[in-house]
Amino acid sequence: MTVAFAVLTPSSETLQAPENELLHPLEQIRRQVAASLFDEPHAPSAIGRFQVLRVIGAGGMGVVYAARDPQLDRTVALKLLRPGQLGPLAQQRLLREAQAMARLQHPNVLAVFDAGIHAGQVWLAMEYEAGGTLGDWLRAAPRRWQEVVEVLTQAGRGLAAAHAAGLVHRDFKPANVLVGGGRIRISDFGLARLGEDAIAEAERTVDEHAAALAEPMTRTGAVLGTPAYMAPEQLMGLQATARSDQFAFCVVLFEALHGHRPFRGETLAQLCEAFARKEMVTPTRAVPRALQAVLERGLQLEPEARFPSMDALLAALARASASRAWRTALLVVGVAVSSSMALGPMYIL
Repeated sequence: MTVAFAVLTPSSETLQAPENELLHPLEQIRRQVAASLFDEPHAPSAIGRFQVLRVIGAGGMGVVYAARDPQLDRTVALKLLRPGQLGPLAQQRLLREAQAMARLQHPNVLAVFDAGIHAGQVWLAMEYEAGGTLGDWLRAAPRRWQEVVEVLTQAGRGLAAAHAAGLVHRDFKPANVLVGGGRIRISDFGLARLGEDAIAEAERTVDEHAAALAEPMTRTGAVLGTPAYMAPEQLMGLQATARSDQFAFCVVLFEALHGHRPFRGETLAQLCEAFARKEMVTPTRAVPRALQAVLERGLQLEPEARFPSMDALLAALARASASRAWRTALLVVGVAVSSSMALGPMYIL
């Protein structure tokens, strides 16, 4: 499959860090935000059998609550999607995805317990994780490249398990990699494949598509997800596959290692322009050449040129990390470029 990109005039709007999920810890403000999102005077006190405790996060797709499951006597994370976000086809797809995820038991995938519809809004009950995200972990302390690879390898195992079950994430990014409780878990698989149904239910004109390319990459939604980490074929509106997840995984790993993403762009148009010109940013940290080669293959613009599977990518990553040749073949570039996520980690060799 050949992916072609039109070079457009960039917008002046800029990209901010894509992780914007947590609000300030004032419950009154949280409730006001939830109420405004859902056009309700107050956040719901109960959703299905779950007793809502507090708001713990919000985003373009909806609000996440900490809630109590009285039947099983446990706290869960309850995601309630924004009204009007999904049509009937997408709602049914999401419920089927949630059922499939509930059957997938893997230590590196955040468990989905249940799903349903409340007052016309889809909800998902998931495992509650009080820890932080990959971005939080990277900002907390300097990390050796070996530590970064180990953490992302665990996340990659979660992706591989989901792919084996026939699931595609579509929105792999640092905010969806949870670090806590002694293990790494991927979240938001339940929202992973809304795009195809959303496109089918609401056709987009050429003008609308061009306008979307000029928007900043903080845009969220069923079709675009988080463009800064998305594969080229997704940005062009083609169906996402397991190899699309592989590309996003390598973008995240590249950024975690080098402090910036491999393809520069503050807007969708600029990112597509970088793809069209095949302009990959020069690495700015010291990493083994074999590891960099793995990243470069996973970041190929053509899906067929990437690894055949996440398992194959992870095997190559393990070989690159185990190789002792890196001691005499380090890729070193002296100019440090600050991360667009403001991570800027220092790596200890």
